[in-house]
Amino acid sequence: MKYRHVNVYEAHKLLKSSPEIVVLDLRTADEYEMFYIEGAVNLDCESKPFEHRITRLNRNKPYLIHCHSGGRSIQALKVFKKNGFTNITHMDGGMREWMHADLPLISHWSL
Repeated sequence: MKYRHVNVYEAHKLLKSSPEIVVLDLRTADEYEMFYIEGAVNLDCESKPFEHRITRLNRNKPYLIHCHSGGRSIQALKVFKKNGFTNITHMDGGMREWMHADLPLISHWSL
């Protein structure tokens, strides 16, 4: 099993070099709608059907998981482990750090 933690710069590099990796944005739908990493799949880790929904995912695919700041996705990592996922990378700092680093994202809000 492969579980590792990366910072946002390492995550960005990983996404560029590994197109097969699936980004799972574990924030709420409202958070996701504001801004997200291109190609990310929204899967609210605080929703009741979260664990059921992840059991339908391919456990052997590589996934990059994150939330807003890292707290929720760290807790969700335990659920992925419990369900037999074999290749999970956790983006420490979440979207907050991604935005502070001025890395590319899709945004639907304007100032």
